[in-house]
Amino acid sequence: MTKKEVADIIASIGYTWRYSHFSQTPSPPYVVYYYPSENDVHADDENYVNKRQLFVELFTKSKDDTAEAKVENALRSGGITWYKQTDFLNDEKLYQTVYESEVIISG
Repeated sequence: MTKKEVADIIASIGYTWRYSHFSQTPSPPYVVYYYPSENDVHADDENYVNKRQLFVELFTKSKDDTAEAKVENALRSGGITWYKQTDFLNDEKLYQTVYESEVIISG
């Protein structure tokens, strides 16, 4: 999968989205995604497989099963599996649902 393909999957969710962060926070729901770490496979003194940890974060005003289903359907359609956790961000007064995954990036 390429980084563009990952971005296309995120775009297919249908909410405002950005890589990493917004310079001005939009109205929820919105999505942020990023690659916080790398865990490449090494062989013959080189990085053989480019594995990236992928976080997709959904921000909503309330616990929103419909919004979560949209994210999950897009990830599933793109062949991305995940672990999910939801927290309430008291300072922002928003719910943050984080989808943590690992993807192999090519190209």
